[in-house]
Amino acid sequence: MIRARKLSNVHKKRSCRPLYSHHQATPYAAFLDTASVGTTVIVPGMVATQIGATEKMGIYDGTNAALEPFGLFANFINGDMDELGDGTEIGVWRGGKDAVFEVLTDALAAVSWTGISAANTAVFATSGGKLTNSDGGGPRVATLMEAPSNNKIIIRLALGDPTAVQS
Repeated sequence: MIRARKLSNVHKKRSCRPLYSHHQATPYAAFLDTASVGTTVIVPGMVATQIGATEKMGIYDGTNAALEPFGLFANFINGDMDELGDGTEIGVWRGGKDAVFEVLTDALAAVSWTGISAANTAVFATSGGKLTNSDGGGPRVATLMEAPSNNKIIIRLALGDPTAVQS
């Protein structure tokens, strides 16, 4: 449940919604790495990465070869919709190629999604952790299944084997 801090945010929706998750995806309990994130606003659906060998998560920058995408943030962090307050406990959606999510505009880069006609289009992360269809040099995060509009896409996660084309 979203707890809006302002009346103007009452109609906001979570920007990452699992469509197939009961056996395909798991919300992984982790902690936010506040040192690396700082005051950056994170919305559900942005790409998380594991920091070191701990359960701390930061924003995946899309290009760092030493880090890999771990999953999709499940919480609003910082900003007007902050769900953490003074805590650092977060959820990160993990899953294999059967995990399907609907991701809304807040977690998407400002690129055209509706003009894509190729099947199995790779989805990557920008340097700010948002989803994009242009390769920034990092591994694949997901596979685009459908783009009903530029404000909503449906993806299959490609974690664990980010270079594989999934059908």
